[in-house]
Amino acid sequence: MIEFDVFPGGKRRVVTFSYDDGPDADERLIALFDKYGVKGTFHLNGRKYIGADEATLASLRERYKNHEIACHTMQHGDPEIMAPSSVVQETIEDRRVLEKIAQYPVIGMSYPSGSWNDDVISAMRSCGITYSRTTQNTKNFHFPRDFMEWHPTCHHRDAMEVADRFIENLHSRWIYPLFYIWGHAHEFRCEEDWAYIEKLVAKIAGLDNVWYATNGEIYRYVMAGKRLEISADECVFRNVSDIDVWVDRNNGEILCIPAGKTVTL
Repeated sequence: MIEFDVFPGGKRRVVTFSYDDGPDADERLIALFDKYGVKGTFHLNGRKYIGADEATLASLRERYKNHEIACHTMQHGDPEIMAPSSVVQETIEDRRVLEKIAQYPVIGMSYPSGSWNDDVISAMRSCGITYSRTTQNTKNFHFPRDFMEWHPTCHHRDAMEVADRFIENLHSRWIYPLFYIWGHAHEFRCEEDWAYIEKLVAKIAGLDNVWYATNGEIYRYVMAGKRLEISADECVFRNVSDIDVWVDRNNGEILCIPAGKTVTL
């Protein structure tokens, strides 16, 4: 029996952060994340960066270099009430602007105002978006069934108690593995707010059974696992992706299938 419940380094748990709108406060939040070794995805509105000179783009690139830049549409409209053509334009133009900063394909999204429906998903998929976060907090640790409807665990203001539950079950095989926290850096309006988020990050950082990843890293890892080719007797594994994939064989035998390699047991 092969199960895909192991992550890079043989870890069993995953933590990710996701922050919207790209305020200047992102810089302080990122410094905090870097201090504790956690990772986040930052969803930006491209309208802020239209016509930015190369020095500005380079400064933004440096700010987000250890994390992920993702889309949030150009103007932060309400996708559910937009014409499909507007959703396409808002998405593809956001990608174009943000890719000048990131210098890699920007294929993630968070729905502005938490607004989406099937037509919005279809339009965004046509623009190359492959995963997108909602604002529907689950208070659980499930992976999404559809990465275009990626429901987070909780907003950061509700995360402290949830973090305690996550840590209490850190080594349990019967608890789902993904702790996904989201918010906006501009919500930290005073030093008390900043002290709160540092306390939260410190609580869940440095745990020995946790992979700290961006939204995009999680998506690509899961997709690499789905592409793994496995023989009928589950003794030969061919990894056709460029990412090492870890699996659990027979409920406890942890295997790493290196990128581009075939492993025979």
